[in-house]
Amino acid sequence: MKVAELRTKKPAELTELLLSEQKDLADARRGLAAGELTNPRVITQHRKSIAQIMTVMSETLKKEEEK
Repeated sequence: MKVAELRTKKPAELTELLLSEQKDLADARRGLAAGELTNPRVITQHRKSIAQIMTVMSETLKKEEEK
């Protein structure tokens, strides 16, 4: 998901999306350890998505504090 799309979401949606990405990352790491993961790049993609979501959440929080 692109950052512009993330910025249009509400904080509750971002939190839900963050939890989902963290769960997917944990599953991918388990799969890698078990040798079931065919594409290890998935782990990097989940980490990047988590960072983007957290950045947007932090930006939103800062905007609310300034008001």
